[in-house]
Formats: sequence, structure tokens, C-alpha cells
Amino acid sequence: MEVTKAQIDHAKEIGRVHSMAWKQAYADVFPDEYIKADTPEKREQEFLSSYRNQDIEYYLICEDKEMVGIIKINSNSENCEIESLYILEEYRNKGYGHQAVTYLKKLYDKAKMQLWVLEYNREARHFYEKNGFKKTGMTRHINRGNDYKQLQYEYEAGDRSCRK
Repeated sequence: MEVTKAQIDHAKEIGRVHSMAWKQAYADVFPDEYIKADTPEKREQEFLSSYRNQDIEYYLICEDKEMVGIIKINSNSENCEIESLYILEEYRNKGYGHQAVTYLKKLYDKAKMQLWVLEYNREARHFYEKNGFKKTGMTRHINRGNDYKQLQYEYEAGDRSCRK
């Protein structure tokens, strides 16, 4: 498994993998209409729109040069947020997520990393807790066709500067 920084020529494949892995993750959670509205083209455009933004970085999770997942990080001098970490269903529970998080911890070794997880998503919560993230006590509500509660998690290392 390899994690590499995304480049502009990865846009179409990022769109495909991000949309597919996201849909697989939430197929039984969000309403069908909301799931169907997410498309590879929408995710490709999201990547292209943020490509020149210095605060947003995408990383590819690859196996034998095939993209099997994506990571989206939003960072500034105060915060480092994992906005997306999605792995295609057939590659889940094989250590790719753990290896990706380990990569991020090394890359942002002085950072306080944060992320949001759906409250009901015990599997994701367990995964992040197992990888050293702790609940902050902060919650927020999002609407994805229905209202959902998210819990904030963080991993703190070093001096809180998110810049690599």
C-alpha cells in the first residue's frame, strides 16, 4: 500500500473513487435520493475547485498503482481536519485505513488532527479510537437528506502547528 499526494491529472480517478467509496459507506444510512445525487463528476469538480487552495490537500491510497481510497485534508495554522478518508469496500478491513492514518500522523507530526464522525457509526468511531483519536465532546448536526449528529474526534501530537 502506498499513500501519495494527488496531482491535477488524478482528478477523474479521484472523482470516481471518492464517489464510489462514499456511496458504499453511506448506502444504508442516507436516503437513496441523497446518495444518487453524489456523482464522480461532482467529486472530480470538488477536487479541481480545491486544487490550488493551499489549505486543502488530497492524498491517494493505492495498491499496486491502483487507487483504492482517498484522503482529503483541510489544514491551516490552527487546525488540521481530515475531511474525508474513504476506501473502496473491497479493500476495507485489510489495514489500509490504519496505514493511511499512520502516514498522516507522520506527515503532520506536530499537528492536532480533527475529524467528524456520525454518532451512529460505531465502526468508524472504533477505528479512530483504536488509532489514538479521542472524542472532544463537541457535536454538530448535518443534513444529508435527514438530520444526523456528528461527534468530533482529535489526535494531538506535538505543538499544534498544522503546517508540515
